[in-house]
Amino acid sequence: MADELTPPIHVWVFPPDRSMPATGRDLRVAIGTPGGPSTNSWKLWVKGHDVYMKCRDNFRELKASLHASGIWRYGFTEEFVRSKPNVLQQGVDRVWKRWQPSAAARMGPIIGFQVVALPQGLYLRANDRQSWPHSVAFVEPPADPGRLTVLSVTIVPGRQAISMSAGSRGAVIAVLSLADDRSAQLVATHEPKGDIETLIENAFHRAMSQIAAPESLPDPFVLLLHGTRGEDIPWVTALQVTRRR
Repeated sequence: MADELTPPIHVWVFPPDRSMPATGRDLRVAIGTPGGPSTNSWKLWVKGHDVYMKCRDNFRELKASLHASGIWRYGFTEEFVRSKPNVLQQGVDRVWKRWQPSAAARMGPIIGFQVVALPQGLYLRANDRQSWPHSVAFVEPPADPGRLTVLSVTIVPGRQAISMSAGSRGAVIAVLSLADDRSAQLVATHEPKGDIETLIENAFHRAMSQIAAPESLPDPFVLLLHGTRGEDIPWVTALQVTRRR
């Protein structure tokens, strides 16, 4: 997935001879390395015509659902809200974002959801991951401090891995077949920080301004942020924050 001038994307898998991109019905993935820090892990899976992406660790109550009907959603799971009825005020929707891609957009590959990782998002250590199965794939972050890692859940007509554009730093790490000759493909890219870092910074300041007593937060603490970029693409990230003394 890289030419001589473009650094490749490294993915750690177990067993080491595991074929990539992954196929089958699901893939569990994190950004980081098995021996170093990482993000939370996320599970991508398909069921019939529909695609799902769900956090498996600190934020396991969150899920993206990309239905073949064209109704796409991201927010709290129904099971979580049912088990924790006091989490949401009465009348507040458990879905943070509900959107519908245009018919024209669905004729080609379309990004449905992104997980973004800045260096501050790699805060889990090996001791925090002892319960993880060996099957979790780790996407190694970039060595270049001017770039970050993005995992893009992409809905693709057909089942051939999409081609990366010339000069891009990316690779398709999963091709999961859907029932209607489409596929859900997980694309890992090392992107310039650019607009996404600005979006994350703005979301961070908005979130902190809404906390009544920030001094009461643990030090460090983890903050989950989400927003929208580009052509209405929802993204999510988690950052470990250390308060200034």
